[in-house]
Amino acid sequence: MDVSATNSGYDKYERFEHWLRENGSQIDMVELREYDTAPGNNASKSSTSAQVQIGNEEEDKKEENPEVEQLEQVEEECEMRGVHVKQSIPPNTTVIVIPKQCLITVEMGQATEIGQAILSSELDLDAPKHVFLMIFLLMDRRDPESFFKYYYATLPKTLHNMPVFWNEEDLKYLEGSYLLQQIQDRNDAIREDYEAICNVAPVLSEIATLDEFKWARMCVCSRNFGLLINGVRTSALVPHADMLNHYRPRETKWTFDNERQAFTITTLQTIQGGAEIYDSYGQKCNHRFLLNYGFAIENNTELDGYCPNEVPLELSPLLLNELLEARGETISSKPVTGALDIAKSEFWCRDTPAATALTVGALSIVSGDTKTYSNLCASSSYVKRIRVSVSNNENTKAMMSMLRVIVADEDELSAITCGGLYMYRTCKDVRFAISIKNERAALQLLSHVVEKALAQYPTTLDEDNVMLSSPDLLPAFSNARHATIQVRGEKEVLHHYKKLAETALTVIELDDTEFENAIKTMQDSTHYTIVHYCADVIGSILRENKRAAGI
Repeated sequence: MDVSATNSGYDKYERFEHWLRENGSQIDMVELREYDTAPGNNASKSSTSAQVQIGNEEEDKKEENPEVEQLEQVEEECEMRGVHVKQSIPPNTTVIVIPKQCLITVEMGQATEIGQAILSSELDLDAPKHVFLMIFLLMDRRDPESFFKYYYATLPKTLHNMPVFWNEEDLKYLEGSYLLQQIQDRNDAIREDYEAICNVAPVLSEIATLDEFKWARMCVCSRNFGLLINGVRTSALVPHADMLNHYRPRETKWTFDNERQAFTITTLQTIQGGAEIYDSYGQKCNHRFLLNYGFAIENNTELDGYCPNEVPLELSPLLLNELLEARGETISSKPVTGALDIAKSEFWCRDTPAATALTVGALSIVSGDTKTYSNLCASSSYVKRIRVSVSNNENTKAMMSMLRVIVADEDELSAITCGGLYMYRTCKDVRFAISIKNERAALQLLSHVVEKALAQYPTTLDEDNVMLSSPDLLPAFSNARHATIQVRGEKEVLHHYKKLAETALTVIELDDTEFENAIKTMQDSTHYTIVHYCADVIGSILRENKRAAGI
């Protein structure tokens, strides 16, 4: 087939595959397929539809032929695709080989005029490796004779599924989620990078608009591979390999084979003939899938039952005052500022020395000023954001540690920071319960933090489940559905910690026999992390109390 002579538009994948084979790629075991709707429920699919139109002037010029124009319009509306094997493939088979000359690497972007200007100016960019790939893509695609023109033709012209391109109606489905702030931060970072590069290389503004720069950023973000090529760690766009959709557990592996001087994909298990072949984008929280790839996974669970979905919680010493106010207790029952608050501030900020000096100095000056103290506690130097999932991982332990510090009285804080059996470096390192009193208060504060977070959402977890059960209410692969999957996942985590706090606050009041019976009863009906917390953490402090009392 003569690549240059093929019809434009509706046979772009044939031209693309021919270009790859012509340049040494081995892709005969697989084929590309487009879908009207994506098959299967456990895998992610990439989808796009019209919103921000991307394309150079040459690409946008179309012959005045109604039939061809209609075919091209159909194609633009149907960009769901995947890679399938033509016949059954056994494990340890290299199914895709893409030679180095077909890869776009960071170094190619650095070698451009704009890339050199960026390097010489030493700009502090949000995603420097991504930027160099973007620059090459944006510059080179303007060349009608580019070596990569058939690859560029396969890239989505729009990325409406990416949250940075969502409209207000779609974003409303994320109300209450911190992801809204992350989307805004991503848009701000892209704009700042664009403006910074335009300042040192004004030609960028002639090559790409901000929307085109954003399109390139998300193309690269969702498609690049981190590789070690001939001893050099880099990132690359890999034609064809970037069309594999996501699936867990992984059934293939990829690498750059220095001996072959090619990127390869190898099977880890048997792939049945005709089946789609997948890549794993890794074990990730849905907020990362949605922000970076434009989809959320409905059942984001690993084989061992672990769900990596997370929710960010913001903690600061000010939360103790909130809890007291929520209970109707007066803050005046103890000094709001003074030696305890200054000591707690120093320990709270110990992992950020600059904030320590500022905060402790300010507290020393304004001791007794409740309003100023509250403003300090609410400041960015004081608020610590931590992501927690349904697990007992390091973040969960750090969260419980910070809660213990927030509610600590003078004796407890002294035991944490100055002596006793354990001495802790930072507020995230208090991995053991200090006392029954302190742990009870920490659990009460956890319950308050969770309830406060749940109150930010306009819908409940039950309402989300009802919506997701109806394809009519939330159509498959719609932005609204992906957003609802994301916020449902956050609420599931919050409800888990609500249950943990409620359960632990109950068992902490039980006597020995009741405690042991409660732990046994939990085994079959309660999440294992809650059982372990109650048995290990609560059980340990109860046993310690008995020893101290000589019982």
